[in-house]
Amino acid sequence: MEREWRCQKCGTLLGVERGTRLHLRYKQMQYVVDGGDYSVIAVCRNCTTVNERSGTREPQQLVAVDR
Repeated sequence: MEREWRCQKCGTLLGVERGTRLHLRYKQMQYVVDGGDYSVIAVCRNCTTVNERSGTREPQQLVAVDR
C-alpha cells in the first residue's frame, strides 16, 4: 500500500509511505526510513512549514500450523 505525505499548508509532496518504509526524495538525494517506530520532521521546500510524520510497525502475527 502506498500513501503520500504532503505539506499540511501548501500540499507539496514530501515523501511516500510504502508498507513500513517512508521514502523521501528531492533531486539527487534519497532517504529511506525503515524500522520499528520512527518520527520524521521535514521543512517544506516551498513554504517552509514544519511537518512531522511518525509511524509504528505493527507486531507480526504468528500463525500456528498443525502437523
